[in-house]
Amino acid sequence: MIHSATTSSPPKTRIFVGDERLTADRAVLTGPALHHVQTVLRLQPGDELVVFDGKGREALGVLELFQGETAVVRIVEEIDSSTESSLDLTIAPCLAKGKKLDLVVEKIVELGVDRVCPITSDRSVSRPREDTAVNKVERWRRIAVAAAEQSGRTQVPVVERIRSFEEFIPTRPDDTLGLIFTTNADHDPPATLRQRYPNTHSVIAVLGPEGGFSDQELELAAEHGWIDVGMGPRVLRAETASIVAAAVCQHLWGDLGRKPPVVPASAAANARPPVAR
Repeated sequence: MIHSATTSSPPKTRIFVGDERLTADRAVLTGPALHHVQTVLRLQPGDELVVFDGKGREALGVLELFQGETAVVRIVEEIDSSTESSLDLTIAPCLAKGKKLDLVVEKIVELGVDRVCPITSDRSVSRPREDTAVNKVERWRRIAVAAAEQSGRTQVPVVERIRSFEEFIPTRPDDTLGLIFTTNADHDPPATLRQRYPNTHSVIAVLGPEGGFSDQELELAAEHGWIDVGMGPRVLRAETASIVAAAVCQHLWGDLGRKPPVVPASAAANARPPVAR
């Protein structure tokens, strides 16, 4: 059976499980997922919850039992959800002081980004050692999972390793619009981007550090086809700029600026046959 997310409200508890632990009729929770269900939420056998594999599949389930270091969830029905944007969006924020990027990752995941690519630049204050960098990336990946659970997403964005600006800039695919958000870079408002690039389906947005990009970095970006975009007359904090950039891109080309077509219930029922339990 397919459960439509628009017809009734599923349980609010959503748990991410890897696709290898989510089969047709069972989900097995281990590690952080088990801890969250058992210790934080204190769910009991018989409680309902939603499980998703981070790759588009979501299902309603019932907690059956705790067994050693695992919990077993019986799948009741699939959920036909449409919370992912049609825009393939990557945000590449420069590292900032302290835990500011924790906030950035959480909020841009809520806004529907597909990838987070942390980078360093000439004026980056934060330059973690290799071992520290690995720990930071792992923490951001955990934050991305939690944000996907909370915001109702069916996919968990990829958080890539930390790279330098010089290493990252040449990697932009030819079919992807590359944007460099900077202060006073472009006197035209960001809304004009949709007129200039109307058939955009994939965007990478790069955000600078507290001190902005150097002239050499902007020249390198221009050589590789990146476009400077201004963020208005006010100076935004680095973490604010990343969140604003994600929202702007989703408004221009994603699902924040366009209302998806309404599919009649009868047509939706005929479009996909029911899945037998």
